[in-house]
Amino acid sequence: MKKTKVDTSTVSNNQKGSSVKRVPAVRRSMAILWELADAVSPMNLSHISRAVGVIPSTCMHILRELVLARLVSYDTVSKTYELGMGIQDLAQSSAKLKSFATIVKPRLQLIANQFNMTATATSKVDDKHLALTAYANPPSTISIRVTLGGRVPVTSGASGRVLAAFGGMSEKQIRQNFDKVKWVRPIDYKVWRSQVDQVVKDGYAEDKEGFVQGVSTLSVPVYNRDQTVSHTIGIFAINSQLEAANHRKILEALWDVADYIHQNLRN
Repeated sequence: MKKTKVDTSTVSNNQKGSSVKRVPAVRRSMAILWELADAVSPMNLSHISRAVGVIPSTCMHILRELVLARLVSYDTVSKTYELGMGIQDLAQSSAKLKSFATIVKPRLQLIANQFNMTATATSKVDDKHLALTAYANPPSTISIRVTLGGRVPVTSGASGRVLAAFGGMSEKQIRQNFDKVKWVRPIDYKVWRSQVDQVVKDGYAEDKEGFVQGVSTLSVPVYNRDQTVSHTIGIFAINSQLEAANHRKILEALWDVADYIHQNLRN
């Protein structure tokens, strides 16, 4: 098997003088992970240390952190290390996001074309963040610039209200995440919480210029096969454009797409 090596001591020529600042601890951690990935059997500390060119004491401290993160597992009997189950969890999460994005992208384009608005898909990436997974711009009108993969607090915007309503978070988690949102129009928590309660009744959420200046959003939940919610789909629009639109038609289109994704999405 061809080894995948990470240079722990030097910066490659094409990065010298660039604005990229290397982080030694991270670079060494990646070197250790790749070494364990290429190993045919578990490795002890001295073997890992020699393989990646890091002194044993430093290597041990890095390995302890990787073990705590479940990216590496440690056998106390043989005193050896190998990749941990956290690696598999990350791979599965990545596959889920890619599957979701692949399924939703063409349906978002249909919605964008139909309503002349930017259609979006958002995913809960961890307990504290959501990120834009996919989007589609309309072909014949001004579109709103969005950033694929950009992470924001999990309770942000319309999607955040949906995830607060259906995402399985405790009240304490919801409040902590709410406090981290940088609202352009500050909103009292009790008012916002009542809006989340309404999402449960209505099946959708709306944010009127609260999170992005001049932009209003609609969002609906996408149920996984096990009936949990970790994705949403919705539309971004200039506030005046959304006010003039037929909300019911937009929501019906979003719900139809959400149901299609639910039927085709792998958990």
